[in-house]
Amino acid sequence: MKHYVVGGMLFGIMAILTFNGFQCGSAESTSAKLYISRQDWPGAEKALLKEVANNPNNPEAWFLLGDVRRNMSNYPGMMEAFDKAAAAPGVTPEILSNIEKDKLNVWGTSIKTGVSISQRLAPPEAGKPPAGAPVPADSVPILRQQAVDHYKTAILIEPDSVIGYHNLAIAYTQTGNLDGAVTALQQAAQKKPSVETYSYLADAYLRKADEAEKAKDTVVANSNYSGALAAMGQARRLDPANDQLLNTMIDLYTKLGRAEEAKPFIREGIAKDPTNKVYQYNLGVLLMQTDSLQESLPYFDAAIKSDPAFESALINAASVHMKLGDKMRKATQGSDSKKSDDKAYVEHFKSAAGYYEKLVEMKPDEANYWEYLASAYANAGMVSKAKTAIDKADSLKKK
Repeated sequence: MKHYVVGGMLFGIMAILTFNGFQCGSAESTSAKLYISRQDWPGAEKALLKEVANNPNNPEAWFLLGDVRRNMSNYPGMMEAFDKAAAAPGVTPEILSNIEKDKLNVWGTSIKTGVSISQRLAPPEAGKPPAGAPVPADSVPILRQQAVDHYKTAILIEPDSVIGYHNLAIAYTQTGNLDGAVTALQQAAQKKPSVETYSYLADAYLRKADEAEKAKDTVVANSNYSGALAAMGQARRLDPANDQLLNTMIDLYTKLGRAEEAKPFIREGIAKDPTNKVYQYNLGVLLMQTDSLQESLPYFDAAIKSDPAFESALINAASVHMKLGDKMRKATQGSDSKKSDDKAYVEHFKSAAGYYEKLVEMKPDEANYWEYLASAYANAGMVSKAKTAIDKADSLKKK
């Protein structure tokens, strides 16, 4: 009778060990199982480390070591053990499946927790109540670092997923670590180039450039603007038809004062949409800034044609005619009598007056526009109209 009882006990122990995946019933394996059942993770880790030291090709022991470390939140150690399990001879599909399940669980929890923290720290949307209780000021830096750590864990688990890098960049931006944000996005671009990633990267560079400008560090500011341009260039290679990217490129070149480099992009935009008043106006401004005055006029006029109330285009078109008229008049001064009688410049002042007339129609109480109109009239020899316009400007200024 005792023989059958002992045999039954042995069978039960073997069944338990087989169920828990150990290849052999070593003392370390038995101890590890007991520690795991008690959730004594340090004890289980110690026993499993002895097991894998004695049996380094035991995939089940390596897997259990990784799972124990998961429960200890030792994710680098978890990944190390899982990699050993996956590479061990005789690893089974079941073990590989369990490894992926554990990794996915950690990755999902890390992303979810990081996002939850970021949402807590985000300011409430306009017109909406706060999502939860206000976060104490002294807790904000701690929570921001926790979000960073969670996203780093997600990247450790799934280094080929760009979600972790994107979220890490956002978390870094919230902590003021823009260098970290740029690095995270550069890594994301290496893993999986996309318009979204390059757009985020350009934004990070722009934030760095703005900070440098506030610190009056022109060299660093321009370096980061160039970084933003390079990122937008990569984005445009992936989506050359994206007008928003084109606009950003134009804005960046303009901000950098690199007008000549901006012109081809604006001409590209005009070729796509000749009625786009912004493209027309911007090219007119760039040509005006590079002293291509006569060439700028058709673009200002095209912008005004698309929008007759386009105030900035009217002002600049009038200004160009005033400058051209003044240049032509100066060219005739000091010349021979025949050239001195050339009054062609007057037509430019008359054209300028035409634009200013539209402006005072739009804004009759704007004293400056009446003064500009008076100047155009006077230069065109229209003395009576000039007096009327200056009297109007003076009366407005007295109000």
